[in-house]
Amino acid sequence: MRPAPKVVLAVLTALCLAVPSRAQINEYAYPDMYLQYVPAVADLGLGLAGVRSEHVFWDRVIAGGIGFASEIILVNSVKALVHEMRPDGSSPNSFPSGHTATAFLGAELVRHEYGWGWGAGAYAVAASVAVLRVVHQRHWWWDTLAGAGAGILCANIGYWLLEPAKDLLGIRTTAGQMGFCPTVDPYSGALCASFSLRF
Repeated sequence: MRPAPKVVLAVLTALCLAVPSRAQINEYAYPDMYLQYVPAVADLGLGLAGVRSEHVFWDRVIAGGIGFASEIILVNSVKALVHEMRPDGSSPNSFPSGHTATAFLGAELVRHEYGWGWGAGAYAVAASVAVLRVVHQRHWWWDTLAGAGAGILCANIGYWLLEPAKDLLGIRTTAGQMGFCPTVDPYSGALCASFSLRF
């Protein structure tokens, strides 16, 4: 295993062990509330940072948008049908885990676009979200398992419907590339950014 994945794995393990189930009263203080979006941001951000992707930026946006729309419909429909009580007794919408579905959808998008090298890291983040949802007593383990499956399925729905959606919207495929690179001005020390677009 390369050093970078070892460090990521160590940090995620420490995070899971360091956060007790009732450490915070406010759910928005839990890291899984924000970690769920990291893989989806990586899907778009890695390409802008210059990592070679399978599809151009706008194709990734469309596939991800279709995937997230289908996830919202699928997860909320199942929650409305099942009415499973959460482990903490707060509400009857435990099954499946929407946070886990969001994280695994993003992880599958990363894997599909950048391969297993980057995908493994995204899946590690998604798995940590699933573990934290159980640790914080917001979901049962089977809720997170179903959420993971729903997220992966919806990511693939996004790619299955990519070309039909582009045809429907009249969008042509372009070979253009975009790049974004943060820099520091050596004279003033100011944070700058460069953006390039090739078409």
